[in-house]
Amino acid sequence: MKRLFAGFFLIFSLNQLSAQQININPSLIDFHISNVGSSESQAVVITNNSSTKQSFELSLGDWNRKNDGSHEYFKPNTMPYSCADWIKLDKTFIEIEPGKAGEVLISMQAPTNPEELEVMKWAMLFVQSANLKKPVTNGPNEAKASIQEIIRVGVHIYQTPASLTEASASAIALTQNAKQPKVYDFEVKNTGKVMISGNFHLEITNLATSAETVLPVKTFPIFPGGTRIVPFELPADLKPGKYSILGVLDYGENYSLEAVEKNIEIK
Repeated sequence: MKRLFAGFFLIFSLNQLSAQQININPSLIDFHISNVGSSESQAVVITNNSSTKQSFELSLGDWNRKNDGSHEYFKPNTMPYSCADWIKLDKTFIEIEPGKAGEVLISMQAPTNPEELEVMKWAMLFVQSANLKKPVTNGPNEAKASIQEIIRVGVHIYQTPASLTEASASAIALTQNAKQPKVYDFEVKNTGKVMISGNFHLEITNLATSAETVLPVKTFPIFPGGTRIVPFELPADLKPGKYSILGVLDYGENYSLEAVEKNIEIK
């Protein structure tokens, strides 16, 4: 039997292997440029925790969060909220010896259009391994394979002008999940110009006894203009009867709580 050679590429995206192979610090970069033509620079440190020298390619891209919290990715400078075109990297390739660290300088230059500095922008820095191969040999008459693991880690980049300080959000709906009847989806919209970190919870009140059950808080970020749908499963021990469900959003001590209510009957 002839020996065969096959190449396999395994892509580990966004931190799946970073704890074992590399460490990226910080994992989130905040810029706060408010003036036309101003610039800021920050450094990202990549530490090689493996036993061999590793090479990394660096690139920029656009991304967004879906309403379930998952990420979607786009080519750089293709989304209206992108700041990828404002960013320059001092290098797009770096080699790091085992146990050592390397530094990448990220510089952001504000555009000349003042309107671009009236809203939040964001992008992502991707750090991807350039060459990490593991040869695999089975037997003299069996197939050979070369497995290439590609480590890909994303660093969030946010540009929030210092002049943007007011946040706003709205509780939209509380809806029974179509596939899971005991799950209620709490939908919230960020109506402001800055990202918010929302604390979501449900308060369930038995309308006959006034007994109240408060579900644990869930915390998620929401980009400006974005919506987030947070699922909550009703407790299994709720007795039959009529209930009021109150979905509550807390997005900061300086802002009023947002809430939406729904009456249901458990049979």
